[in-house]
Amino acid sequence: MLLEAIETKTAFPADGGGLGAECKVLALLDWDYLPYELCQPGSGYRFSLLRGEDEAQAFRLLGQGQAAPDVLLVDEDFFGSPEATADACMRIRRTHPKIRIIAIESEMHDGDSVLEALGICQETLPAMPDVPAILEKLTAFNCQVGVDVAGFR
Repeated sequence: MLLEAIETKTAFPADGGGLGAECKVLALLDWDYLPYELCQPGSGYRFSLLRGEDEAQAFRLLGQGQAAPDVLLVDEDFFGSPEATADACMRIRRTHPKIRIIAIESEMHDGDSVLEALGICQETLPAMPDVPAILEKLTAFNCQVGVDVAGFR
C-alpha cells in the first residue's frame, strides 16, 4: 500500500535511462570548436565534433564498436554538397536506424534544406545557428538515452 502519492513528472523509464544518462551527439560541422555552452559538464549532452569533409573518417568513427550517437547534428555542406551529405546520412541511417538527425541548412542554399525535403532529418536549423537554437532542438527531442521519441528510438 502506498503511503504517499507518486509524482510521475520526474519519473524515468526502467530500461536504463535516467538521471546519469547523457545524450550522445555527433556534430559533423565545419566549426573550429564547440561553444562552451554545448560542452558543459552535467549538461546532459556529450558532444563530439568531427571537422572536415572526410566521409570515410565519419563512418570509421561511427563504426568503432562504440555505442552509436543518439543524435547526429550535420551541416548540409559537410560532405561537399547537400546531395552528398544526404547520401552519407542515408548510409548512416541504414547502419544506425534509431539515430535522430538535425540538419543545419547550407549557407549557399539558405531556406532550402535537401535533407528535410528528402525526409532524412527530424529537425532543421537555419545556417549558422546559435547555441540556444541547437539546445532547443535537443530539448524538443527530450534527449534522454532509452526514451522513445516520436518513434525514432
